[in-house]
Amino acid sequence: MAKVKLDTSRIAGWDDLSAEDRVKALLEQEIEVEQPEPADTLRLKNALNKACEEAASYKKALREKQTEAERAEADRAEQYKALQDELASYRDRERISTYKANLMGAGIDEPTADLMAKSLPEGVSDEYFLATKSFLDNQRQKLLTESINKQPGLSVGTPPTAAQAEREEENRLRKHMGLPLR
Repeated sequence: MAKVKLDTSRIAGWDDLSAEDRVKALLEQEIEVEQPEPADTLRLKNALNKACEEAASYKKALREKQTEAERAEADRAEQYKALQDELASYRDRERISTYKANLMGAGIDEPTADLMAKSLPEGVSDEYFLATKSFLDNQRQKLLTESINKQPGLSVGTPPTAAQAEREEENRLRKHMGLPLR
């Protein structure tokens, strides 16, 4: 724990203040405390700086020993690697975007589709997305069927034919008029 010394000379009229006013004045003071860095962090920073300096000096020594043609070749190799990395980044973004679009086409909400697209490996085939869409469609149909079957007053059996519906209507009228049912 760092020790902090308060400078009362910065408080106007310190000697003339009462004890309560002194406490108030001390509480209003802003105190700056320097936090020392942990030894591990300091040691790692020093090691990193040393490694960077050594790498720079080796690179500089290598550059001095290289001929002009070798330097040009090294520069081309660095540029080629940078372009390859950029191309890989674009391909990855395009892959994720395509996967996300396919998943959203199957009915998955955007945040979930984004998360799933990022977690899918490269080279996932169209059959995967067809299977996902088929599964989700089956689940929707199952939920719809279950919700219809749970509604009161609906029968689970086959729907009535036109002749059966006509007979039921006639029987309702006969019952209302007091006639025998058919």
